[in-house]
Amino acid sequence: MWIIRVLYLYVFGYVNIEVEGFFVERFINICISKRIFLWKLVRKNSTVMYAKIGVKDFKRIKNVAKKTKCKVSLESKKGLPFLLNRYKKRKIFAITLGVIAILIFGLTRFVWNIDIYCDGDIDKQEIIKLLEKDGIKEGVLISKINKDKVINEIRMQRDDISWVGIRLDGTNVIVNIVKSIEKPQIIASDEPCNIISDKEAIITKISVQNGTARVKEGDTIKIGDLLVEGVMEGKYTGNRYVHSEADIKAKIWYTKEEEASLKQEHYIDTGKEQKRYEININKFKINFNKRLPKFKKYDTIETGKKLKLFSNFYIPIEIKTINYKEKKLEYVEYTMEELSNELQKKLKKELLEENNILEENIIEITPIVTLKQDKVNVKLICVTEEEIGTLEQLVY
Repeated sequence: MWIIRVLYLYVFGYVNIEVEGFFVERFINICISKRIFLWKLVRKNSTVMYAKIGVKDFKRIKNVAKKTKCKVSLESKKGLPFLLNRYKKRKIFAITLGVIAILIFGLTRFVWNIDIYCDGDIDKQEIIKLLEKDGIKEGVLISKINKDKVINEIRMQRDDISWVGIRLDGTNVIVNIVKSIEKPQIIASDEPCNIISDKEAIITKISVQNGTARVKEGDTIKIGDLLVEGVMEGKYTGNRYVHSEADIKAKIWYTKEEEASLKQEHYIDTGKEQKRYEININKFKINFNKRLPKFKKYDTIETGKKLKLFSNFYIPIEIKTINYKEKKLEYVEYTMEELSNELQKKLKKELLEENNILEENIIEITPIVTLKQDKVNVKLICVTEEEIGTLEQLVY
């Protein structure tokens, strides 16, 4: 990001130079190849150019000038070091350094950045709200943070979190969240249990190794229906309670439907973009360009970079880039067959993903396509044969 680099060079100093020679373009190309940063290049004529360059890079261009037979003249010195050097014999210099030192020391006593690492699908925004409620937010004194109390509060309020870790690193708070995994009911192999249905289906095969079948092939079942009871009936021994075991297969129907227009709007990226920059100092914003982009339709992408003194000492200054990417509206007209095929592919993919269906379990897929004015409606019926049944604790 060039603006960060320019700010960096202002802090450490830069100079205005004049480059004169017949090979100015070659001078620029060599500087680029050697990663010597030049900015605000202005051509006076075919042999003279003005530019700005950092103090450190200025020392490196001597060889470039010699190689390209160009003459480099120093026009002026700019930046904070030269400004302070002007007042180094005055009290203001000492006062300025003192104020900066006190300011930096003061800033390091507060939290200026919070990094949250969540396991699973836990919403970071919800965690941020819990942290703020318990006193962890940007601008709070580090000494006021009670990590153990915050961890306990989050654990008490969220059953879906199994572990919370909070670490203080400079002005940075690092929060790690581990989601709890719901453990399925485990029934030991020697404990009596039933097998119940976990889907609506029609039984196609049932082979019982242990227990007593309560359904037969061709029966229509609902979720929760008893398939195999964990009871063995003996003529002389009476009833014995057992751990049910069986191979059960059933035919299951899945349906999904969607409607779409034959004429559809699509926004495509034109490749044109505009950038805006702003500086956020805590909650105070400095916007360098308040005008909206000239595009009629566009996507807005915001990226921010917080400044830090060292690897873990953030300061309350964020440089934000707002990137506007132009979008152009286009109309696409489909035939009924094209749109029907697209919808069928989409519905099949969604059906398989949403219901964890394996391709080898599919018996048939039937699409029902209807045209309503300028819209195509597709209803997809997917028939599968799958193993069903889940164990249920037998109460006796």
